[in-house]
Amino acid sequence: MSEMDSMVSMYVLENSQLLEQLEELLLGGEKNEGLSKEQIDETFRVMHTIKGSSAMMEYNDVATLAHAVEDLFSKIRETNPPESEWERIFDIVLESIDFFKEEIEKIQDGNAPDGDPQKLCSELAELRKRLEGEEGIGEPATPAQDDDAKQAQGLNDIARSLLGNLKALPGDKKFWAKILFEKGCQMETIRADSIKMSIKDLYSSILTWPEDLETEHDAEIAENGFWMAFSTPEEYEEIIKQKVEETMLVESVLFGEEDEAAAPAATADLKQQEAEKEPADECGEDAAQKEPAPQKEPSGDNKGKKKQGKEDKTVKQSFISVNVNKIDKLMNLVGEIVTTESMVTKNSDLADLHLENFEKQARQLRKLTDELQDIVMSIRMVPVAATFHKMQRIVRDIGKKTNKEAELVIIGEDTEVDKNIIDNLSDPLMHLIRNAMDHGIETPEERSAAGKDPRGKITLEANSTSGDIIVRVMDDGIGMDRAKIIQKAYEKGLTSKPENEITDKEAYGFTLLPGFSTNDAVTEYSGRGVGMDVVHKNLEKIGGSITVDSEHGKGTTITMHIPLTLAIMDGMKVTVGKSTYIIPTLAIRESLEPRLHEIVTEPNGNEMIIIRGVCYPIVRLHKVFHVQGSEDDLKRGIMVLVDSEVGEACLFADKLLGEQQAVVKPMPLYVSKTIKRIKGISGCTIMGDGEIALILDINNLLA
Repeated sequence: MSEMDSMVSMYVLENSQLLEQLEELLLGGEKNEGLSKEQIDETFRVMHTIKGSSAMMEYNDVATLAHAVEDLFSKIRETNPPESEWERIFDIVLESIDFFKEEIEKIQDGNAPDGDPQKLCSELAELRKRLEGEEGIGEPATPAQDDDAKQAQGLNDIARSLLGNLKALPGDKKFWAKILFEKGCQMETIRADSIKMSIKDLYSSILTWPEDLETEHDAEIAENGFWMAFSTPEEYEEIIKQKVEETMLVESVLFGEEDEAAAPAATADLKQQEAEKEPADECGEDAAQKEPAPQKEPSGDNKGKKKQGKEDKTVKQSFISVNVNKIDKLMNLVGEIVTTESMVTKNSDLADLHLENFEKQARQLRKLTDELQDIVMSIRMVPVAATFHKMQRIVRDIGKKTNKEAELVIIGEDTEVDKNIIDNLSDPLMHLIRNAMDHGIETPEERSAAGKDPRGKITLEANSTSGDIIVRVMDDGIGMDRAKIIQKAYEKGLTSKPENEITDKEAYGFTLLPGFSTNDAVTEYSGRGVGMDVVHKNLEKIGGSITVDSEHGKGTTITMHIPLTLAIMDGMKVTVGKSTYIIPTLAIRESLEPRLHEIVTEPNGNEMIIIRGVCYPIVRLHKVFHVQGSEDDLKRGIMVLVDSEVGEACLFADKLLGEQQAVVKPMPLYVSKTIKRIKGISGCTIMGDGEIALILDINNLLA
């Protein structure tokens, strides 16, 4: 990856995270009908950061809009807006966030960010002027008493003032630097701050002029340059010089040590000396006194520094960013190691040999591969919180456009799932939340007339069970009209069964079919019959399933079963005829011999087995998968009692072969194309002897 590609990737990652955090902050503030001082400061800082990084990358339109939002919050910091203005503030800033996200998406796709922010900039400027007009008369202005003094300081006085107030660790030397940026480069304050950040691990203490780089000083820095005084071990001096001189759009850099502060102008070029000579003479020796001495160092510069500063520098960072493709390759490699380990330890050539040392070492190898697999799996696991919180924006936007009121309640946001699964979960959730708002939640008037709270509730819940993640989207809206769905199914020729023979599950299942919609009119959000179909297809891609349950007038619950990971799983091998199947260990309660238990047949012909007084249905795997030459006598063979979200059952197979760690592979393309998705199969794996075994999807099998 080139240096520019790396910078673009970092820009996309960091700003995407900032925007997600900011959106969540604003949505919370909107509920509280305003922002606290800390939240206002945080919004200002985020926009300041986005403005700076965008300017550095020369994404000028993004930087321009970020600057406009920053200006607005600069005014909000000075004066508390009236309650009537907060709604407009939230609307326009959230619209700006949408613009930033669209532009970042273009950058991520390799395109230029070519959106036009002028309309938003004009609206932000108009809102800022309105706030200025409403600002109370006689409020204290932003302090600027030291501006003239700062501009009047000569080279000697600024350097002396900074060095005089700088604290240094024993053994460190004090240095000063003056940096001039190229004319017209813009965003000088941000560029100065980026220089300071680039050397943050190399100094023990630092002071800058201007001191507060969170406030804009573009004009001052453009005219007089940016100053630093820092203390550092002598060996770091050249590294710091190199880092500063390599910064983009720096025109010139002057460096000096503390003892050179009396006459540092000797190293400046003639043009700079002439420009700075006059104010220096004018201010004289009193200039250093007029210059306000920095009372405290910028946060984090000298805080927490220990006497043995150099040793600390090696343990500062405990997190690193890693490309997802590298983690995917690592996971594939671990999968191959697991398969190869199985092939070696279970090689048929060793079947009749008693090799005690080999078996001992094989157990140690298996232990290490298990640990390696667990670590890699934990790296790939991420909480669903970020994906869930994105849905708050959808609820908010649709509510405003449809004049509905609803709150999103999130449960189980700490539930972790594989990164690849998360990537496929966002679209289904978005469609389901849209449907809940558009189809389910009624208007406040309709809810009040029905005796409900005028404000609706949508609940997004996640929990893990039996190796799956269960995600539920529940609303307390009007629910689905069973009769209307069945009528629509008749019209589309989807069923010919009498209505009284159609179960609720079948009826609500029609909504998952392509092109099915009960909306009579097409709206911005629904009515085209594509939403639930997209959800169904996306979940099938990752081996998931979906069920719909509803009660008219009470609400709807949509349950998604999603595999915890697509990578490696622990299972139990069983044989049926000449075929081998793997049952996920997390779904197994126990295995048992059928002859030791009573087997009965109910009036409908369904076979049941009684275990400790409880009846469980029997599922003959050879009948489900049409396997020839398998055991047919229920008093022989083996039973495996499994548990799932949809119920419990006993699976009947020929033999139980023992545990197997399975590297989950998708079904071969020619198989999936021929018979599409086989009911009850989630994938396959390669066994130690090279044979292929099918992995059972217990939820789907029992459903």
